This record gives sequence, C-alpha cells and structure tokens, in this order.
Amino acid sequence: MLRFNRPLQRQPEKAGHQPVLSAGVALSLCFVLSLAAVLARSWPALAGLGLANLLLLLVHRPERKVLLRGARLCLWQSAVVTGLYLLRFGVADGLLPGLQVSGQLLLIFLPGLILLSGASGNRLAQALGKLLPARSAFVLATSLKFLPMLVTEIASIYEAQRLRGAKIRPRDLLWPGHWSDLLHCLAAPVVVRVLEIADNIACAARTREFGRFPDRTCWPGDQESAP
Repeated sequence: MLRFNRPLQRQPEKAGHQPVLSAGVALSLCFVLSLAAVLARSWPALAGLGLANLLLLLVHRPERKVLLRGARLCLWQSAVVTGLYLLRFGVADGLLPGLQVSGQLLLIFLPGLILLSGASGNRLAQALGKLLPARSAFVLATSLKFLPMLVTEIASIYEAQRLRGAKIRPRDLLWPGHWSDLLHCLAAPVVVRVLEIADNIACAARTREFGRFPDRTCWPGDQESAP
C-alpha cells in the first residue's frame, strides 16, 4: 500500500456557505440548464439562460474562489474560441458567432461548477443514489467533488516543475523536442498523484466499511429531506 504525506480529511462545511437548495433540486436544475444551453441557438435564449444561472448563483451561494475560478475560465475559453473564429472567418463574419459559441460553452459548464461548489459529497451522493445504485452514486459523487482538488494539484505540480526548469510552457511546447518534458515532468507526476488520491479514498471507504450494507450510510448531520 502506498504511504502518504498528506492524508485526505473530511472538512466540515462552513456555516456561511450552507446551500439553500437541496442536492436533488440543485442537480435537477443544473441538468436542465446545461441541456438548455446545448439546445440554445439564439442570443435571447442565451440571455435568458444567463439570467437563470445568475439567479442560481445568488440562491446556491458558491464560495468566492469558485467565482474567481469560473471568471478566469470564462475569459480563457472566450478568448480561445473567439480567436479561432476570427482566424477562420475574419472579423465581420466570425466575431458574433465566436462570442455566441463561447457563451454557450460557458452556460453548459457553469451550472455544474455551481453545484460542485455548494453541495457536500454526501448530499450529492444521496441525490445521485435516487437514480443510480449506491456504489455508482458514491463513485460518481466522489469523482465530481475531488475534481477541483485535482485541478489544484495539477497546477501545483506544473508550477513546481516550471521552477525546476522544465520546458512545459505553452510556447515551449511549440517545439517537439520539449514534448518529452511534458510527459516526464507533468504527465507522470499527475498520474502518480491521481493514483495516490484514489488509493487514499479507497482506504477511507474500507475503513468506514463501505459496501457492507446495500445502501450507503451518511455522515451524521448530512442527512436531508428528499426534494
């Protein structure tokens, strides 16, 4: 079994960030909003979905760092998508379609980001457990909740390797000779860290005798009424 220097611990939810909506209602709203963003094809529809996501933000009350992360993601993907449209179609024919597609992509992923920031793992697993078997609900909920932490780990590994002189910046990767640095200095450590996290979660689940009973038990205080 692997040894870990930074064991994962369950962090209690802050009182100031208790979600107003139950996990089941929030999950349903996020699914509907994301699906509507996929089907939207006009500016009025996107504006209405943007207003609905704004209301969801106000009701679900995500943490400030989640909002900042979402804003950075919005600016990055908007610049990339709009830039590609401008290169392909020019300013006259590519600006508005590029902005529309980038806004549509943002509205597809924004509801899920809001959900992950507000609902605890147990509440999310309870909501998914109404649709999936207990084991599948646990695996899916755990994967979703630890995705933001995994992104943070990747960013930390990236910065550490950059400080060690690894040629893994976007402009460095334009030269094929630096692709080996991307594999050895970033991809390999990320895979090792993912395996460590997965093994740590599995150890925690076995310690709590997960799988001994047909239905998953919940941490005291995380029970909530059905939506």
